[in-house]
Amino acid sequence: MPTTPPSWDPQSYFKAWERSVDSWARLEEELKNVEWVSDGRKLVWRGVHDSSYGLLSSAYRWLKRHDNRIPSEARLRDLESKLLTISRTTWPDRGGSALETLAHIQHYGGPTRLIDVSHSVEVAVFFATEQRFDKDTHKPLEDVDGRLFAFQSDDRVIDLDSNWGSREIPWAHWEREENGWETSLPFVWNPPRALNERITAQHGAFLVGGVPSLPHGQNSRYRMPGAWQHGNMKTMPAADVREITSVSVFLKSLDRRTTKKSQAAYTLRIAAKAKPEIRKKLLEKRGLHHGSIYPDLYGLAEHGASLASFA
Repeated sequence: MPTTPPSWDPQSYFKAWERSVDSWARLEEELKNVEWVSDGRKLVWRGVHDSSYGLLSSAYRWLKRHDNRIPSEARLRDLESKLLTISRTTWPDRGGSALETLAHIQHYGGPTRLIDVSHSVEVAVFFATEQRFDKDTHKPLEDVDGRLFAFQSDDRVIDLDSNWGSREIPWAHWEREENGWETSLPFVWNPPRALNERITAQHGAFLVGGVPSLPHGQNSRYRMPGAWQHGNMKTMPAADVREITSVSVFLKSLDRRTTKKSQAAYTLRIAAKAKPEIRKKLLEKRGLHHGSIYPDLYGLAEHGASLASFA
């Protein structure tokens, strides 16, 4: 008999594909398992402190709040065009490519479609387990479950050539399927290390991709795991996909090796109760702390305000 139609909110959808981590030892086991199921794929990692968050870029979130609707690809491009124009007219034009300008805007908290990732799984784990502080009182917040994402990056790497290194937005006139812009996993861009200190400290990179586009409003890639076995072949409506992610993401099972031809992404959930131990291990074994992850003066000032709450 068919099962009850699935819930498509981020927490429920990601939970269907995740495996859980409740200790440092379990984290090490699960990371080895990701390495095994990914079968030699090169991966980039993203850590988020709350497992219920969608995989949404800052520009996507901002437009969603501002317009009270899911932003279209055209809406994102319009915002990017305006940002670039302002950055080169109202502000001093510092030169460089459109991507580099967007990266600077992203770095200082502005809205872009870039999504931060790291080539270091330990750095991503730091972000997923980082002690967070109240923005007003600067007192530590209670831990909640966090999440790790891993994305295949083998054949989707950006080089700042004549196309990607252009002063204009490379994808400004792309059709949805051109270079898989709205239909494949996002590209991975490794920005120049000289862009800012955090890029080097965080082994940083960016996911760059279009708003997910699904043929006829839905796609079998966005089907819950076990659909064939359980008789529930309902696929995810396009509108619901875009509530959860601003780039295409094709999650794969962590219970078996991913087939060679599949584009792949994976997710782990880190239990709140495991975060203090994992933070301690990251410091002891990897030397990761706020000063090493945020080495610039902005990082010092921001964390210093939180430390002041203990004075």
